Amino acid sequence: MIELAPQSKLGLALVNPVMIASGCAGYGSSYQPLLDLGAFGALVTNPITLRPRRGAAQPRLVETNAGFVLNTGGQNPGIKSVLRAHGPAWSRLGLPVIAALPADEPDDLRRTARALTEAGPGVAAIELDIPLAAIPADITHWARAIRAGSMLPLLVRLPLEAADLLAEAAVEAGADCLVIGSPPLGAAVEPGSGQVVSGALYGPALHSLALAQLQLVRDLVDTPLVAAGGIHSLADAQAFLAAGAAAVQIDSLLFIDPQAAYEIAVSLGPGE
Repeated sequence: MIELAPQSKLGLALVNPVMIASGCAGYGSSYQPLLDLGAFGALVTNPITLRPRRGAAQPRLVETNAGFVLNTGGQNPGIKSVLRAHGPAWSRLGLPVIAALPADEPDDLRRTARALTEAGPGVAAIELDIPLAAIPADITHWARAIRAGSMLPLLVRLPLEAADLLAEAAVEAGADCLVIGSPPLGAAVEPGSGQVVSGALYGPALHSLALAQLQLVRDLVDTPLVAAGGIHSLADAQAFLAAGAAAVQIDSLLFIDPQAAYEIAVSLGPGE
């Protein structure tokens, strides 16, 4: 058993260190027929905000030589619609569900966190996604707002480019666990339109960047760490765990080869 929130009264226990990263399996229930979610340690949902967000205009996705650039603009139907459509199924998915909250106005974060708590036992924790431009004071405001609305365990996902610079501030703000980290910003030309699409950059090459940041952060804080970025093989996941991560999050591989992601989870699961 892996405990990601040892300081929380509620705790966040995983039976498998392999998690599904935010944005890679929707809100869970619609992916259940496509993927054996029970093989994974936890699922982080698509972004959830207080009000609906329309998201970015098309094109949103451009393939690169070693991955892809994706910009959804944080599209989501808002907390009320998410809970109505998916909340009842969360407790039946067979793994902890972690609600992903993008950085937002503090009052909006507080209200969203409260709604998740009041929805019942389906939500196991909250993951706050920190943007690259954030400063330590921002993290404090956002984390305190979430704490004001909920006592669920709080994971803070730090930007890959600045995880070491923001890690201590996140822990001081009350993070139970740190996720390293959000994909960096990338850009690519969409072949059909010739338009340059800017967004999150995914791909195997990010593994080296995340591993370097993990090594830096592990020496700065005494908090459980989750590593994310570029996991495309069992060896990639094992490298993060050997370097000090308590768990890992798989992202781009779930778009490219879901079966391979499943096999990694099975290989690192109980009894393996």
